[in-house]
Amino acid sequence: MDRARATALTEDVLQRLVERQEEWPLRLVREVSVFGSYARGAPQPGDVDLNVEFDHDDDRWTSTWLDSLSYGGNPHRFFTQPLVGRKRSVKFMFDGRKATDFDMTLLWQSGDDLQTALARLHAITENPEAGRAPRHAMLPQFEGTEAWLPRYTREYLVEAIDEGALSVERLVLPDSDLNDPLATRHMNERWNETSPLFRAARAVFAYLLDRGIDPAQVHLHGRDVRDPVTPYFAGFSLRYLRAMPRCLTAHGGKEWIEVVHPTKRSELLALRIVPISTERLEKIKGRL
Repeated sequence: MDRARATALTEDVLQRLVERQEEWPLRLVREVSVFGSYARGAPQPGDVDLNVEFDHDDDRWTSTWLDSLSYGGNPHRFFTQPLVGRKRSVKFMFDGRKATDFDMTLLWQSGDDLQTALARLHAITENPEAGRAPRHAMLPQFEGTEAWLPRYTREYLVEAIDEGALSVERLVLPDSDLNDPLATRHMNERWNETSPLFRAARAVFAYLLDRGIDPAQVHLHGRDVRDPVTPYFAGFSLRYLRAMPRCLTAHGGKEWIEVVHPTKRSELLALRIVPISTERLEKIKGRL
């Protein structure tokens, strides 16, 4: 994408934000910054990367966030849809200032008018020497999931692999028929058949059953399927991933399967995480 196109896309986002500032949830936005190749002046940025900081202390947002997670949706779409519509060349990160260590250029903050935001945008000069921003903490296992797998999570997994604590395998889980009564009952009790989480659960159960693993030994997305001792763990959308190191050490876990971004139709990409050394994992488990 040429720089002029990237600038026009960013101008449109800023205009939409200012014009709709009184609408929910845009009224929760406190700051918008640009980062990546465009911010560094690249003549041909791959995308426009924007970070949005917003106020989480809002009852409606809390309810929306919980509902979206329950059904496998992306709660941030309530911000992105009014800001970009169907355009796909603008990528958003939310609340990234504390979770990242790269530079960001402020474009807009609460109280600014459109002219102020545009002036900051146009003050970013083109740099012919600047290329696309490097992707940090990337492994082949993360390909296709990096949009939903935060950098600090990738860094932790890379460190755990380097330390010999974990192995991480990339999976593409196919849609499969499921005939196991226990697994079927567990899914039906928790999710509607149209939910992405139902689809993810069915794929996980099918994958484990194909390997001869009893669903009764599975702890699925925060809940035991049946038995109190569950060496097999699975989660969706990173909701419980912080518990993974503890489950693989203190609770005798043999593996953890994380469906990074459950969807209704797209590929179900997952990470299969297996402990190599619980002693080494114990030393770094608090860093996730």
